[in-house]
Amino acid sequence: MKEKKITTIYFTEKQDIKHFWIRIVLLFEVIVFSGIIYRQLIMGKPVGPYPVSDSGLVILSLLFIIPVGILFLIKIKITVSRDEICYKMIPMGLFKYKISRRQLKNFSIETKSNSKNIKTYGLKLELKNKKSLFLPSRKPKSLLQAVERMVKEHDGIVTK
Repeated sequence: MKEKKITTIYFTEKQDIKHFWIRIVLLFEVIVFSGIIYRQLIMGKPVGPYPVSDSGLVILSLLFIIPVGILFLIKIKITVSRDEICYKMIPMGLFKYKISRRQLKNFSIETKSNSKNIKTYGLKLELKNKKSLFLPSRKPKSLLQAVERMVKEHDGIVTK
């Protein structure tokens, strides 16, 4: 049997995806499909000139509404361990990025503003392959300290 390697975690944070306009669009979709289902299944009035069968309507509605429900539950998780920074979407794991400490060239706390002057704080990572990545965080100072600690420690030995 394989033994699990215990990793030291310096920082972890979970964030909800809070874009109001996305939620409005998704809520509109749920309301429209609920109305169509109510009209066709409960009231018995088919919708449109070429209506879908009742079972087809239920299946089609589920195909559209289930992903909407999942999008309301999605969170982003940032973890800084001894060896890497992991940035992933939970619970589905649609994406997962791992950045090892050997890939890091530079990092600093940054502030970004969108068109409505809403500020987002986070950590900007510059990689050795000339790419950069911005990790938004509610606790950017703690994230910075964790990444500094990750970079300084190597196999339990603090380097200068």
